[in-house]
Amino acid sequence: MTPLDLQIGRRIRERRWLLGLSQERLARRVGLKFQQIQKYETGGAKVSAGRLSALAEALDVPISYFYDAAAPVADTISRDAAEVARSFMTLPDEQQERLLDLVRAMAAVAPSKPAAAATPIAA
Repeated sequence: MTPLDLQIGRRIRERRWLLGLSQERLARRVGLKFQQIQKYETGGAKVSAGRLSALAEALDVPISYFYDAAAPVADTISRDAAEVARSFMTLPDEQQERLLDLVRAMAAVAPSKPAAAATPIAA
C-alpha cells in the first residue's frame, strides 16, 4: 500500500461518516459486501479506478475528493464533529448562517485552552 492508497481509504471513511452511512449501506450502494468497504478504508485493499468512480458517485463527491491531500481526513475528525457536520448540513441555509455566526462568536470569547484530542473515527 502506498500513502495515496491509505489516503483514499481514509477519505472514503470520512465521507461515509459525514453522510451517516454504515459500511454495509455504502457497500449495498456500490454492489459490494461491507467487508470490502472495510478493506478499502483500512488499507487492506487497493481501490480500482472503476470502483473509485462508483464510490465517488455513491458518496456524492467528485473523484478529486479522494486525492485532495489538503482537506482534513477522518483521523482528525471526531465522531462528535462528524455528527455535528451531518446535523448542520440538514439545516436550512439561514439557520446554518446563524449557527455559524454563533459558533464564531463563542470561539472569539472562549478562553484559550489546549484542544482536546480528537477521537478518531473507527470503521
